[in-house]
Amino acid sequence: MPMSQFLLPDLGEGLEEAQVVQWLVDVGDIVQLNQPICQVETAKALVDIPSPFAGTVRVLHAQPGDMVLVGAPLITIEQPRTSPAPATSDEEHPPVLVGYGAGGPPQTFSRRRRGVDHGGASAVTVTPPPEATAVPGVERESKASPLVRKIAQERGIDLAAIRGTGPGGRIRVEDLESVAGPVAVAAPQPTTTAEDEERISTVGLRKAIAAKMMKSATTIPHFVEYSLFDATNLSALRDRLRGEGGPFAGQRLTFLPFFVRALVAAVQVHPIMNSRWDEEGNAIVVKRSISVGIATDTERGLVVPVIHNAHAMSFGEIAAEIERLVPLARAGKLDVRSMTGGSITITNVGAAGPVDTGAPLINAPEACVVGFGAIKLRPTVVGEQVLARPGAWISIACDHRIVDGATAAQFMGALVSGLENPDSLIQ
Repeated sequence: MPMSQFLLPDLGEGLEEAQVVQWLVDVGDIVQLNQPICQVETAKALVDIPSPFAGTVRVLHAQPGDMVLVGAPLITIEQPRTSPAPATSDEEHPPVLVGYGAGGPPQTFSRRRRGVDHGGASAVTVTPPPEATAVPGVERESKASPLVRKIAQERGIDLAAIRGTGPGGRIRVEDLESVAGPVAVAAPQPTTTAEDEERISTVGLRKAIAAKMMKSATTIPHFVEYSLFDATNLSALRDRLRGEGGPFAGQRLTFLPFFVRALVAAVQVHPIMNSRWDEEGNAIVVKRSISVGIATDTERGLVVPVIHNAHAMSFGEIAAEIERLVPLARAGKLDVRSMTGGSITITNVGAAGPVDTGAPLINAPEACVVGFGAIKLRPTVVGEQVLARPGAWISIACDHRIVDGATAAQFMGALVSGLENPDSLIQ
């Protein structure tokens, strides 16, 4: 009976690897076409991989926790001879499921809920599209998986000179052997650690966070400014709004919607803070719309859901959007739009504990990130008296290519003024 080897598909997220979280089948199991066979973790979600074949599982090429490159073997299935012609045989690998490049079909995803908790990550089922076809004018290299391109680069092979034998002219690992001899694809090796150590994989969201923070810290010239604001009026206003007869009576109302409204008002006075640095064009791009990212701590790591067009929303709408987005972020169920398109970011460092302030890293390519510390009683000078009044620190980190210190100070002044005179924030 024919043996069909299935390679890890390109999941259409610009990633070249994924981590196997768990197998949903075992060797010897009979699987149906499109039946989920395993779950892998990417930088964005937990992804269900469906089987492109019906048959009996013969080999699982990776174990839970292993990192697998896109285009590397994932599973081998023995197909019955009576089954319809498979997408591949032992002489021909299947195309990747998603991400054919310019010449391929559109990406197709369908989301579904599973009854198993996977640390808050959302589950996504990848639906196999039809076989890709060749398109005139598309370079041959675009029809090679990241694994093939990596091997070709290491061996100095010009992919443009190779005739692909895969579907639609796709270049396979075997095609490289015709010019470079047998190609060995190394299997993931287990990592040994000392008895008193625990090694935590950084594949997935944590790896994406590490890469983004490294880029932010090493490519953006940061500077940080700090200010303390008196939260007496702000605390009193929140109490009135959620008190008996108030518009938020009986509801959970945090300080975050006030922070967002104050930020929007300050940006409208100083629009340069709502901009980004264009690396390719060596230019500053100022955004007219204000979309505020909310840095949110989750079990999988830091996620930044975005309140789109916050400048066009009322205070109540912003509060409702925060209550919608933050739980979704913590459950790992945000859609792509809710995670992209931000123009300036807030990090509420005081929400995680008794943290007064900090120097946050900019969410590249934005120009500014604003950090709010914990609101608590502090010694405050009122006239000639020192009183215990609620207050908090604000820190703003700015890209010095875009923003100068004086502009940042003026922006900070607008923020403080809005928070100390908050009635205008709810109008």
